[in-house]
Amino acid sequence: MAKTQILRKAGEALGLGGRLKAAITGDPNKKVDLADLAGTFGFDLLFGGLAAAQTPGDAGDKLIAGVSQAVGGGLGGVGLTALTGNTGKYRFATDLGGSIVGDMAGMAVGDNLLRAKDKIGGGQGQTPYERMSTQQQEEFAKMLRQQILTEYGIVPGTREQYAMDPTTGMGVS
Repeated sequence: MAKTQILRKAGEALGLGGRLKAAITGDPNKKVDLADLAGTFGFDLLFGGLAAAQTPGDAGDKLIAGVSQAVGGGLGGVGLTALTGNTGKYRFATDLGGSIVGDMAGMAVGDNLLRAKDKIGGGQGQTPYERMSTQQQEEFAKMLRQQILTEYGIVPGTREQYAMDPTTGMGVS
């Protein structure tokens, strides 16, 4: 037997085929069409796309973030709906709850993949947001150091040197 036949037989034995179809369409006897797929997975794909668009970094970082969130949300929603067997009027609420949990799981998986990608690439094993945070903290520390040195007149060539009385070396008021 081929692998697909074995998986199909196992799914039929567990009753997964009808439950998954019912989770997507709302009816185990209805054929899955594009409208059902869009209704079930549309928001998961939308939020995966938003995650990809908002993630800093290169195209690989964006791809990992978007796909992990979209797949996590899609599988979570369909999985919870199939698990509970809820095909009635509350199917979309069940799908929404499962999608939220799946999004969280997908983000955790995506973050670990992004850390591994950064580590393999010679980085410190950080997500794009962690890298951005580290860079911004370093920039802020540099700016703060420069501001303190300037305020106390330690940095030569600043405008504070012109506010001194050259005969006494004291500040002019």
